[in-house]
Amino acid sequence: MNPLSSVGSGELILILVIALIFLGPDRLPQIARSVGKTIRQFRDAVQGMSSEFGEELASVQEVTRDIREGLQAVQDVRNLPQTLVSTAAVPLVEAMDQAKSAVKETREAIEAVPTPIAAQADDSAPNEAEALPGSESVIEPEDSAPHSSDEPRVVIEDDKV
Repeated sequence: MNPLSSVGSGELILILVIALIFLGPDRLPQIARSVGKTIRQFRDAVQGMSSEFGEELASVQEVTRDIREGLQAVQDVRNLPQTLVSTAAVPLVEAMDQAKSAVKETREAIEAVPTPIAAQADDSAPNEAEALPGSESVIEPEDSAPHSSDEPRVVIEDDKV
């Protein structure tokens, strides 16, 4: 708060009259000039300091802004793994759900096959032991002929033909 703000115009006139009486008409203008120069120098010094502090304050604000941006970048990097995991999790969960439904459909299809038919299919397959009498069983190497199964193919050769 300014100490001169409570001084009114009447009080100021009273102070000037008292100064005129004590100092006299010769010295009062000289003292008024000195006081005016002092006040002007004080104002100039305050303005110089405020402009200097203003520049320093602006640089401090710039550094503070840079620090805040750096902290935000660090926070973004810190949250990056969580963001990547949450982003990647959605397609993985969808793929897992599709795989589960495919497995469920396959199980249902397997369970839908009647057991007697499955058992008959297993019984009707020829065994090596049931080869024709008088014929030899030969197992061909896998490279000699293409076939669809991973098991070696049994070829029965008849000597009488």
